[in-house]
Amino acid sequence: MAANETAARREDELQLRDLAFRYARMMDRRQFDWLPEVFADDGVLSGPGYEMKGHDQLRQGLKLLEQYSATLHGVLNTYFEIDGDTATGEIYCVANHVHEKEGIPFRQDMGIRYEDRYTRQENGWVIQLRYFNMVWETDTPMLVSAEGKPLAG
Repeated sequence: MAANETAARREDELQLRDLAFRYARMMDRRQFDWLPEVFADDGVLSGPGYEMKGHDQLRQGLKLLEQYSATLHGVLNTYFEIDGDTATGEIYCVANHVHEKEGIPFRQDMGIRYEDRYTRQENGWVIQLRYFNMVWETDTPMLVSAEGKPLAG
């Protein structure tokens, strides 16, 4: 591979990794007006038993995050195969979700592997299809409050 081809590939990989970070930030901040910067107009997010297509369905479906008082999506490994203006990728993520059960704060953690297809548009790379694969999940009571105070145990 020529030096300029390698540089172009590295730039695409950097932009795709940045897209993974933008997705996580959008989810944690619940800024669904950012959808056009993350998903194609007809972009799809699917997983076992669900599929949302297009910004309107995504905006409605992602409101389910409101059941959590906080989320934190940590993007880990990324892998991309780039072919011109399309690409595929695999993104590893650990997502933490804080919620309450009978007044007790719980932390639900998910090990996620996203299988993605991307499209390069005028404004950059966007997700065309994201498939959610949950690898593992835990849901445990928290021992310390968000303020750092021990909880009754």
